[in-house]
Amino acid sequence: MSAMASAGFAAPVMRSRPVRLHWQTLVEVAVCVVPGMALVALHRPQLAARSVPATLFCFLVFHAVQQDRYRFFSVALGAMPVLGFLRGLFFYHSVTVFLTMGIGLWAGLCLKELAFVWKDLAWRWLVGLCIVFWWASVLYTGDYFSNSRYLDFALAITAMYLLAKQRGYLATALAGVALSATALAMGLLPVAGDRLGLAQIDGMEIGNPIQMGVPTALIVLMCFADNGRWLLLEDKPWWRVVVCSISGMWLLLSGSRGSWIVTILGFLLIMIFSKQDRKPIFAALGVMCLAAILLLATDKGSGVINQYDRSVDSDRSLKSRTSGRSVQWEVLPSIFAESPVWGWGPGSGRDVDWIFTQRHLEWHALYIQIIAETGLLGFLPLMTLLGVFLVRSISHLRRYGEIAPLICVVTFMVLGLSVTAVDALGGIILGIGFVTMRNTPRYVIRQHFATVESDEMVIQL
Repeated sequence: MSAMASAGFAAPVMRSRPVRLHWQTLVEVAVCVVPGMALVALHRPQLAARSVPATLFCFLVFHAVQQDRYRFFSVALGAMPVLGFLRGLFFYHSVTVFLTMGIGLWAGLCLKELAFVWKDLAWRWLVGLCIVFWWASVLYTGDYFSNSRYLDFALAITAMYLLAKQRGYLATALAGVALSATALAMGLLPVAGDRLGLAQIDGMEIGNPIQMGVPTALIVLMCFADNGRWLLLEDKPWWRVVVCSISGMWLLLSGSRGSWIVTILGFLLIMIFSKQDRKPIFAALGVMCLAAILLLATDKGSGVINQYDRSVDSDRSLKSRTSGRSVQWEVLPSIFAESPVWGWGPGSGRDVDWIFTQRHLEWHALYIQIIAETGLLGFLPLMTLLGVFLVRSISHLRRYGEIAPLICVVTFMVLGLSVTAVDALGGIILGIGFVTMRNTPRYVIRQHFATVESDEMVIQL
């Protein structure tokens, strides 16, 4: 049976376009963080600590009303460096609340996406252990704040996992981190001491150099990992050099030796496993060295020199060169020997540190904290999960040629030697490792219908 017709018909046409940064989202991040850090520069940190979460909350509510779940997380994660820096002054749980709002929005709009994440056994174990560890800390110490950053860590990983479906929004979130870190640095320059990241205002110290070092180290590495693809800068080499140079300058001024080490290690991984990225790295290193020479000639450069001299000066004790971190490593065998299986209890860090070092400090390193507070019961699952993430990232590198997940997993593991690394920024870093379970295309495929004119169309049935 056949039919004749002389009319047009609609035929599907597949078109592809490259994903792009969402500039409106970056503007929103700037509106949140730039005025707040300007207030810090004007010695108004308390006002800044109120304005930043308030402005961010308004944008997040707007995106929730618009049911735009991707932009919600892009803005929230992009503002994280400044939000994390100011959280201790006013609304400490702002990070937890905002990321939980995003997960709730996602559950209401697209439960299938959360179901996809739930199928990942490694994610379930990691998030489940973080929640159990936090809750056990609350029960053991009676303090809701005890180890609450483990919640932020789990939520940030989940947010990155969900964003990974849309490479454009993932790149926008990372670009927002770069923008937020630059706003943080510019606001701290007038009030920082020798190390950028630590503000000294009216006799009060705010922040920590690691809060400046970690996000800038991440951005520097993302500028060159996979040719800048994770920031959507693979075809913009000069922009990569600019972004890398600016972030590298803040990284240098932070004086964060742990961040310096992970950056150098990341460069080594890129040069070993990613041949196409070697030349851009050498070019950028040349620019960064020139900028560093000029920077060291300024007043702020003296703090960098002091940190370097402190690290390599053979006349100093190991305790002095490591800011006291070596003391906790030295007593770790004794701590472990006292309770090797169960540990001393979640949240017991300060008390245990006093018993063995006569200081009342939190643990400096992730591995020390887990061994001391949970013993082998917590340390073995941690190392197993990190091993799983490492194997995943290596498999991803072999299959797709992308090295960024491997760099981020290794970065997190190395950071854990000097800091706990378990917070929202650490979640962003390790969250990139979960991209290995996602298909994140560089191009977006859309279907359009075009009208095809035909004087004689034959339909055979």
